[in-house]
Amino acid sequence: MKTIVSALIVSFISLSAVANVTDSPPYHPLYGKWMWTYAKNNCQEVYHYRSDNTSVVTSGEEVGESRFTISDKHDLNGFYRMIDVVTKSNGLAGCDGTPGGTPVGDTVTLYIFFSPTKSEMAICQEPSLKACMGPLRRISE
Repeated sequence: MKTIVSALIVSFISLSAVANVTDSPPYHPLYGKWMWTYAKNNCQEVYHYRSDNTSVVTSGEEVGESRFTISDKHDLNGFYRMIDVVTKSNGLAGCDGTPGGTPVGDTVTLYIFFSPTKSEMAICQEPSLKACMGPLRRISE
């Protein structure tokens, strides 16, 4: 896990140095399906962020839904601020093995960082690449 995150950080830092700060396109780069593999047990997670600002996340046996808000534009360091609220969960264990799934009503603030091509992203706990998961790879628009 540390190797993946370290490689991601080095890659994103290198790429962000050449990325231009521009206006957001008419659609948000978050929208679409993204996949990530939990390195500990090779379990795959799929995140489907829809244009109505709802999402469906499949992680192991858990299937959850949420409603989110995300900033239209990234900050000066390239991070989009997202607030995500779980609205449904089947209560089964996700890739992390935690029984019971994510509780309905669980609210979290996350920071999303995209590669310059928008084909990969990191989901971070703060607007920094120090505490992130990823890279998540885009699998569809």
